[in-house]
Order: sequence, then structure tokens, then C-alpha cells
Amino acid sequence: MPKKRKRDRKARTRRVPGQAATVAEVEEFLDDGEWDDLDADEDRDIFFEFTQDYPTPADAVQAACAGEEVEWHGRLEGGLMRHRVLGGESPVVEQAVFMDGFLASASCCGWLQAQDTAKAERGILTTLAELHEICRPVLEAEVRTIRADYRAKELHPFAEESAKDALRFPRFGLRVTYPARELTDWEQTRDPATWKMAQCFSSFLGYDEQIPELGRDALIARLQLNGVPAIRCVRCGVPLTSQHPRWNGVWTCPIAEIGTLCEVSSDAYDHDGTYMFTDHEFGHPHQPEHSLLT
Repeated sequence: MPKKRKRDRKARTRRVPGQAATVAEVEEFLDDGEWDDLDADEDRDIFFEFTQDYPTPADAVQAACAGEEVEWHGRLEGGLMRHRVLGGESPVVEQAVFMDGFLASASCCGWLQAQDTAKAERGILTTLAELHEICRPVLEAEVRTIRADYRAKELHPFAEESAKDALRFPRFGLRVTYPARELTDWEQTRDPATWKMAQCFSSFLGYDEQIPELGRDALIARLQLNGVPAIRCVRCGVPLTSQHPRWNGVWTCPIAEIGTLCEVSSDAYDHDGTYMFTDHEFGHPHQPEHSLLT
């Protein structure tokens, strides 16, 4: 199972749902009752409802081969995870995690900036493959503290169209497939290191401190080396694009809390009764790192 979060109640961080290309981390204060509700949610089996509908892989294969869409997805301290059954002559169970956090934002911006999006897509897939090879030994060792004989599955990067993304930015992730007819239990398809990769993407549990290659500087550099024109702001460090279809020519970030604004003062919404921004409170436009513009 994925690693459980270590909470710091003095610095409470939650995720903003509904981001098309990324998940923004913002500060939100919760009372103790709300934290208890979150704890209860964390302790439940997030796979439970799926297995209620399909108690065994054989049940799911039968439904999939009959034309039913057999799919589960959810979040647990990281990016989106998915289990699904693909029917056909040789049905398989797929376990997948999707790119998230800063890496997703930087990749999205680089993809939008690219003159050749196919080349950028290949670069993002290469980046995911390289990060998997870097992270897998760390995640494997973590699981071995509980299961001494554990070996992490080898994951493969993939991209797929996202019908919900108005930007047409593909959904990228890592996945492993299991021959469905060889399975007797769902636990055979729940590789813990695979789910932990979602947490590596999110930076929510501090894997970026444990694995230097997950740091923001390192991620930007890796994307650039792999042919993805990732650009970020000199002032605030967020990924940027000037090719957003609704903000063409304006440097913006695909995170709702940031967008086109950089360095807005903390008291920007205290208008002293005038409901007007002063020049100081209006903030600044993002400033791209010109050395990255070619």
C-alpha cells in the first residue's frame, strides 16, 4: 500500500481538486474534526468498492469481455491511480499511475511551447522512464523493510488522450500489466512500489528530499535535455507557457492559484474598504528565464 502521510498540523497542506494539467498545493486550515475525517478516509481500503463489484479478477475479465468498462481510479497522497481490465483474446489487468505535481505542470508548459509536440511527447515519456529507473530502487528498498523478498515491478511510460483537457495535453503516466487469466486475487495486481511512484510525482511526502532527481531544478533540466522546452519564472520558479490558447502571448502558469500573476502581496485582498488594487498590490507579470528561450 502507498506510504501514509506524516502530518504537520502547523503547516497543513491540502490539494485543490479539479486541475486539468496539475494539482496545486495550497495552505488550508482545518479544525481537528476535519483532520479526523481525513484520517478515517485514509485508513479505509480505497479499492473496496471496485472489489465489491468484481470480487475476483476472473469476474472483472468476464465483464470486460462482455463489453463492460471495468475501471477503478482514485487518489491516495499522490497522483491519480488506475486499475482497469482490458478484454480481448488475451485480457490483462493494468495498474497505472499518472504524472502529477510540478513535473506535470512543467511538462504541460513545455508541450504547449513546443513547435513539434510529438517530439515533446517523446521527451516526456523518456523523462518518465528515466525517473522510474531512479526511483524504483528507493521504493523497492522501502517496501523490503516489511517484505524482505519484495521486487518492484518494471513500469512502462505511456501517453493517452484526455477528453476532459481543453488544452489537448495528453495524460502521461507509468503502468504495468498482468495477464488476467493467470490471476486468482486482486492483491497480485497491487504492486506497492507502483502506487508509491504517484507519491514521488506529487512531492507530497517529501520524496523530492530523499531523491535529488525529483527536485524542481533537476526536473526542469531533465525535461530540457530530453527535448521538452520547459520554461519557468525567474521570480517565483513556476513553470510557464506563452502559448495557452486563451492567454496567447502572455506568460502564465497552469495552476489556478497562480495563473498570470507573480509575486502578489499577502495583503492583496485587504482593500481597506475601497475594493481597488493599489499598484503595490496588483502584483507583477511572470518573468521567464530568458536563457532557456531559443
